[in-house]
Amino acid sequence: MMVLTSGDLGGARVSGQKYFKDPDFPSVVSYVRAFTNGTVGRTQLAYVESEADVGKNSTATAAFLLALRKALASEDARQLLAESFREGLGEEAFVTDVRVGRPRSLGVTPGSFDVRVSARLLGRKVDLHLAAFAVERVLGLVSAEGNIGRAVPLAVMRRIARIQAARTVLELVPQNLAAPTVSGVPAVRETLTASPGRWTGNPRAYNYAWQRCDAAGGACRAIGGATARSYVLTDADVGTALRVAVRARGAITSEPAISAPSAAVVVFVDTFETDRGEWTFSMTGVGPRAAVANGQLELTLPAGTVFGPESYAMASATTRCTLSGDFDMQVDYRLLSGLLPASGMTATFATSEFTGSSYSGTHGVFVHNAGGNSHGISSHFPSPPGVFGPPYNGFVSDSSTSGTLRLERSTTGGVTTVTASRLTGQPWSFTSLPYVPPTSQAVNLHVFTNVAVPTEVRVAFDNLRITRGALSCP
Repeated sequence: MMVLTSGDLGGARVSGQKYFKDPDFPSVVSYVRAFTNGTVGRTQLAYVESEADVGKNSTATAAFLLALRKALASEDARQLLAESFREGLGEEAFVTDVRVGRPRSLGVTPGSFDVRVSARLLGRKVDLHLAAFAVERVLGLVSAEGNIGRAVPLAVMRRIARIQAARTVLELVPQNLAAPTVSGVPAVRETLTASPGRWTGNPRAYNYAWQRCDAAGGACRAIGGATARSYVLTDADVGTALRVAVRARGAITSEPAISAPSAAVVVFVDTFETDRGEWTFSMTGVGPRAAVANGQLELTLPAGTVFGPESYAMASATTRCTLSGDFDMQVDYRLLSGLLPASGMTATFATSEFTGSSYSGTHGVFVHNAGGNSHGISSHFPSPPGVFGPPYNGFVSDSSTSGTLRLERSTTGGVTTVTASRLTGQPWSFTSLPYVPPTSQAVNLHVFTNVAVPTEVRVAFDNLRITRGALSCP
């Protein structure tokens, strides 16, 4: 409510209240509530009337308040007001010496004022006040009568007028009922979109301000110029979380409501919900297939796959975007057709490495059968010339058909290595020898065979995420 409450007046008794249409003010609706036996601080109030008139717009309300103050500055208007108070106080014979003062600034809102009326009732002094103020399109009126023989200080009128003005602001300002939310993939080049949440008061519009936080969602700061509903993530956002502050604009603009922070922004994410054109598919031989399907990347070697000219068959997917510098990437995998059935078949997560524009090799990790039905996982690192096998390519036996693979390139003191890891099931990790890093690399996912395929082999990759590295896209 925009009017005073019993608690605002020390537990005063509500003697009446109603909605009405004010004939003197162009209001949409008006409401008045009356009290008896109120207290404000040490001041006792015999009667208080609190009224709120909702005007058609703020301009009209401000103009009415100004006109009312000018009118009450005239002697004729104060005489009329004196007559009104005389009638309200009781029989004319009992009421004498009614005096209406000139409007005094109240200091509650621009243009607010107070008019003091003094009189004698049965010879004893009575102090009355009328306070008027405007909050946006609402005209607020508070009239108060002190106990007989007791003055009502201007400070008391200012106090209760401020309370009513604050209640009015609270009603006019949209209140947040459900916090804003942020949707979208938290990765460079992706777009985050804000939903404003739920608000009271049917806001006319919303203001947005995006903030960049640390990875845990703390220490947030505004991003200059990021004031649209959507925000396109950049390299500057990698490793940070983003949130949005939303202000609802009604008659008065609200305080901001803050969304929960996003997950930490990464360089690249693909959940394979749809084919976004991020991959180049290539097949060697007759039969292999590569496609985004069922919310994942599926690579298939069908039964009876025919080898290509170099005596192998492969279904491969390579990112169109390339990475430069050190990187950290992960992918989930699942062998949909069960364990890889024979030595010579592999499911691979690797980086295809380029020097200039020519392919120079891969660093990666295999899920495969190493022979003798020894299913497991091993690294795929180039060995020094003339040297093959361990310790340059590790292997650990593992019968799992799913897991998470990780490749991390790091450079320390000018020495570059790649570490391949399996993060789920039986943890496993192997680090390459130092090597000369290429100018760029692309993520490569493939299934490969150089042995006959008697039954279908199908592998699914999902949730590729690159959390470190400089990405360049065509």
